[in-house]
Amino acid sequence: MDSEKAAKLKAVIEKLKPIKYELISSYDEGYIGKKVYNVYYGDGTVKKCEQITKNKNNGDAVVIIPITEDNKYVMIVEARPNVEDGVAIEFPAGMVDEGESPLLAAKRELLEETGYDVLDIEEIEWHYQDQGCGKAIIRTYVATGCKKIRKQDLDSEEKIEPIEMTYEEILELIKNNELNDANSKIAFMTHSLKMKGVL
Repeated sequence: MDSEKAAKLKAVIEKLKPIKYELISSYDEGYIGKKVYNVYYGDGTVKKCEQITKNKNNGDAVVIIPITEDNKYVMIVEARPNVEDGVAIEFPAGMVDEGESPLLAAKRELLEETGYDVLDIEEIEWHYQDQGCGKAIIRTYVATGCKKIRKQDLDSEEKIEPIEMTYEEILELIKNNELNDANSKIAFMTHSLKMKGVL
C-alpha cells in the first residue's frame, strides 16, 4: 500500500473510531450472555451496540493445527447439534480460561480433545469470531511434532473423535464443503499461505 492510501485509511479509521462506551445492561446467567452499550462517536452520534458474551467473558478461544511426526494433520469430528448435520469436522479448539494464556490454552485443549502432546507450537494468526456482535478473539496455533500420549480428557457434554488426515485430504474436505467450520477454514488457509511463502 502506498503512503497516500495508508494515510487515507488511517484517517478513515480515526473518523469512525468510538470515543466512549456506556454499559446500559447485561445478562450473564447462562453460558451465553449479552451486554448492551451506548457507543458515542466523535461526530456526536450515539449507537446502541449488543455484545454476545460466553462464560461471562468475551469468549476468547484457540484453534490448533496439530501436525504429527509423520506429517499427518490431527482433526476432530465433534457432535455439534446446532449445525445442519449435527456433526462437524474441525481442528481441535477451545476457550481460553480466565487468567490462562492463549498458548497454554492451545496446549491444554489439544491434549484434552485428542490425547496428543506437542513438541513445538507457534501462533500464526488471530481474528475476531464475529465482530458484528462480539469481542471474542480466536488465535490459531500450528503444533508440530505431535504424538499421542494418552486418552482424551473430555468434558461430560463433549462428544469428540480425533482422526489423522493428510494435507490433500483436508483440501478435498474443503472442496466438497465438508469442512465448513469458519475458524478451521481460516486456520488451514492461513497455514497453507504461510507454507507457500505468500504470508
